[in-house]
Amino acid sequence: MDTSKTLKSLIKQLYTPLLFFIPKSIIPLSELIEFRNINTEDFFNTIVFLSENNSTEKVLAIKDRIPLLEKASILNYNTITLIDKKENTSPLQFSTLLESYIMHLRFYTFITKWMNENVTFHCGANKKIKGYFQLQADCFQDHKVQIENKFSIQIIPNLNSAEVLTYIKNDNVQLLKNVFKQQEKLDVIEESPTPKSVKKVGSEKPVLITDEESMEFLLETVFNSN
Repeated sequence: MDTSKTLKSLIKQLYTPLLFFIPKSIIPLSELIEFRNINTEDFFNTIVFLSENNSTEKVLAIKDRIPLLEKASILNYNTITLIDKKENTSPLQFSTLLESYIMHLRFYTFITKWMNENVTFHCGANKKIKGYFQLQADCFQDHKVQIENKFSIQIIPNLNSAEVLTYIKNDNVQLLKNVFKQQEKLDVIEESPTPKSVKKVGSEKPVLITDEESMEFLLETVFNSN
């Protein structure tokens, strides 16, 4: 497996499986109108489970979250893969791979810790569900320490708004991508048929996040980032 395919596989292991939620408070009031076709009561402040096959479902019962118990083993597999790559690739290739992996690991370590600390406030999670968020956050924290020890590096997971924004913009996080896809489908249903002879203007479609400034406001408000 070449370096790029290895990185893609390692990243998928980071975000699947994953327990997450999107707080309604992260969307500025001026932007909420763009979610007019989505039942926001079901979409926001709702705990969702992202499985290994990239399917998402609401968390209805604690027994459905058993795959999260395997998260520690999955992340440990990532460590073993990186150790193997260090032995079998050039120093430049490995350093590039490790640097890219750390960027993603920092994001998920940060975001899982934040969700664990705030899930009760935003979603009213019971103790059992809260326990799974704690487990998830601990798995990423332990994995971070493991990577630090194995490769003699220091990883600072506390991200500021600009760093989180860069990650989201450059990697087009799957969770946000799903929001855009959902909105596009609903817009198509809502639109009236257009005669073939008339070309539509591409700018007619509304944008969920209008510009960098609004996203920075979003991140600063939710994650208390500076």
